[in-house]
Amino acid sequence: MNEYKLKSIYLQQNTNHSLQVKKNLTEDLVVLRVGDHKVGTNNYHHFRVPIQATVDIRYEALDQKSMLRIIFQLKQRDLSIQYFTWKEDEQIYIDTPLTRFNQSKAFQHILQSISFTGENHFSFLVNSLQRLSDQPF
Repeated sequence: MNEYKLKSIYLQQNTNHSLQVKKNLTEDLVVLRVGDHKVGTNNYHHFRVPIQATVDIRYEALDQKSMLRIIFQLKQRDLSIQYFTWKEDEQIYIDTPLTRFNQSKAFQHILQSISFTGENHFSFLVNSLQRLSDQPF
């Protein structure tokens, strides 16, 4: 099983709002929790983000041969997941179907480590533990 580390988090807002996140009584903020999972350990990072923002989270395999991109638009309740693999001869990442990766333990841990919470908001991404082919039982 490949292990993945958190590579980057990007925040994009429309032009009416600044990209700087400030604690403000009128601004609707949620807490984004994102985790890195290594065998036996979870490291969590917490960020305050505006509810109207688009959040782009990227994970990279430790061997740097694949990358996972998860994009949330909370206000619209949109979720996009992209999986990329490294093409050695062209030295680029190419878009790859999720068919094998979405059944892996690494994918489950990544999805379970991401949550949004706030006064009136809860994470809409729930993925309970399931028995998968790469899990030793």
